[in-house]
Amino acid sequence: MTQPHQQSPEALFPDEFKRPTLGMGPFEAPALQRNLDIVRAAPAGHQMDWSRWFGAGEAFTLTLSGREAIGFALDDLALPRDAEVLIVTTTGGPYISACVTETIEARCRWSRTPGPATRAILVIHEFGFPAALPPELTAMGLPIIEDVAYALGSQTPDGRVGRMGDYIVYSFPKSMPLSFGGLLKSPRPVAGVGTLSDQARRELPILVDHYMGGIEAAYARRRELYGLYTERFADVGFSPLLRLEPGIVPHAFIIALPDQARATAMKPRLHEVGVISSVYYGGGGYFLPNHQELSDAAVEYIVANFAAVHEATA
Repeated sequence: MTQPHQQSPEALFPDEFKRPTLGMGPFEAPALQRNLDIVRAAPAGHQMDWSRWFGAGEAFTLTLSGREAIGFALDDLALPRDAEVLIVTTTGGPYISACVTETIEARCRWSRTPGPATRAILVIHEFGFPAALPPELTAMGLPIIEDVAYALGSQTPDGRVGRMGDYIVYSFPKSMPLSFGGLLKSPRPVAGVGTLSDQARRELPILVDHYMGGIEAAYARRRELYGLYTERFADVGFSPLLRLEPGIVPHAFIIALPDQARATAMKPRLHEVGVISSVYYGGGGYFLPNHQELSDAAVEYIVANFAAVHEATA
């Protein structure tokens, strides 16, 4: 790893017209041409074996996004409007993406505690850190939707990630240099039509097949970056909210920041300097990009600007 403070102040704090954009996912501008080249080079009649990369399943459905895949799973369950989907997350904290809650609300209701109206369970592995389903919930015998959008590559000693759900949801842009694409693995074919164009349905399997071929290197890089973040933030007095255990592939770096008001004030200022990130609302943290396309210098840029913005919003 590089030593801290390798870049000049001018490089770390450029003027507003020369700032980078560092997003939460690995898709960046160069991937536009790269992906086009991958598709053009693919053999005619390319056939994707989804089970090779995502495990055996009865049906695999391509979607525009992970959000659409969750919607397909809910539609297949055909829950009544007054039914509740119980949401279980890694930390049990109040933070849940609006992409998830709004998708459920379009069909029924959601809750964080089981009750008489509970008809399904949605398990979310937050940022690559595996969630656990308590035995009493498993004993309810309800259908389970498992959201592994941020957990591709993560696994527990008992091998539960990607295997506890009746429906498994993937979101490719969170793990690969793609700007769209999701996958639903389900116990039977679902009826959803989806919004993917015919061209995207042809090209997405080619791209996913290509990137999955090198995904282990991407997993290793994410773990390496998490370690680099931890070192650099320690230099300026911060620590990670979640500890990186063996088998985890982190899809974000979550820094401990209990002052939510301050974190909320920091978010737009970090976006201004090109660090696309957000508050871990109610969880005492702030999450930052952690993906394989980031360089060591990008991490240094993020840490320097985070520290500067944090001080400026005191």
